[in-house]
Amino acid sequence: MKKKGIILLTLLAALLLGGCTKKADEENEYTVYYVNTEGTRLTEDRYMPVAATFDELMAELLDKLKQPPSGEASALKSGVTVEGYERGIDVLRIDFSQSYYDLSNTDEVLLRAAIVKTFSQIPGVAKVMITVGSEQLRDAEGQPVPAMDASSFIDTKEGGINSYLYAKLSLYFPDASGKKLEQETRTLHYSSNMVLERVIIEQLIAGSEEKGRQAIFSDEVKIQNMYIKNGVCTVSFDAEANRTPTDSTVTPEAALYAVVNSICATCDDITGVQFEIEGDASVRFRDEVELDQEFSMNRSYLPDDETGTAQEETVQTESETEPQMASKETAQQTEQVIDQGSVVGVDPSIADYTGEES
Repeated sequence: MKKKGIILLTLLAALLLGGCTKKADEENEYTVYYVNTEGTRLTEDRYMPVAATFDELMAELLDKLKQPPSGEASALKSGVTVEGYERGIDVLRIDFSQSYYDLSNTDEVLLRAAIVKTFSQIPGVAKVMITVGSEQLRDAEGQPVPAMDASSFIDTKEGGINSYLYAKLSLYFPDASGKKLEQETRTLHYSSNMVLERVIIEQLIAGSEEKGRQAIFSDEVKIQNMYIKNGVCTVSFDAEANRTPTDSTVTPEAALYAVVNSICATCDDITGVQFEIEGDASVRFRDEVELDQEFSMNRSYLPDDETGTAQEETVQTESETEPQMASKETAQQTEQVIDQGSVVGVDPSIADYTGEES
């Protein structure tokens, strides 16, 4: 009996150690990003580094990026080389050779996404800044491209792309009271195959990145359909959208206008938004607001210091009032990330590489 007990304990210990080893391996495993042979989207490959130091890990991952698995291609095109890197407080700067400027729009953003997504997995690296010849990139509007993290790229894996667009979103989230909305600016890159209005709503579903702001929907909400006609964006949610998130104090009106104001403030060509639940507009949103109407920008839900003399407005149907046009002072027009010749070097003061623009 004693011998059997020892054997059982040995087997149990082996199983436990095996489980711990597997968990440790999963925690140390990296996803390295490549490009499909068509050059239209990112692909993934799991990799277990053996490096013991930061510099060894950088060298190992950079070498791995140059050696794609069979059937995939490296995001590093011929002639484009990594000239160096520098680790800041929580940002890693990676510097490329001047041939980076010769990349097409699609190749540039796929390389950027592959680099950011791969190296932001390193412990202590929250964001990655890309420079060329030690000079920070500028976008098509001439603004410095800030440090990026994995969430800066939307739809880099699925569906392929023709080009990528860069957008600055004006998102609105309910405040702690649930009755007012606070603006949150978010910048990201998204596939030109995607509809910007959908990107906005998906970011709203993901939730605020600031403290003290409440969720509009639960993260289980799905967009079933979306279409735009004559400047009006119609979005159909599943039934989950009609349920108030747990512990939320957000009013139904504030939840709706968080979506409306975010779309109208970001998209120049949208003047109104209509909602459906499971394809049906003849329902009440969370038992209070009739959805069979067109909603337009409503600044009364903004804090008093942002609305000026704006008076409290009520939910009205299109037949009752003219649609309220959004102020375009905060609207941002989406532009391509990199056009041929539009990447311009700038020498900002980025000694610590904290990701903040100088």
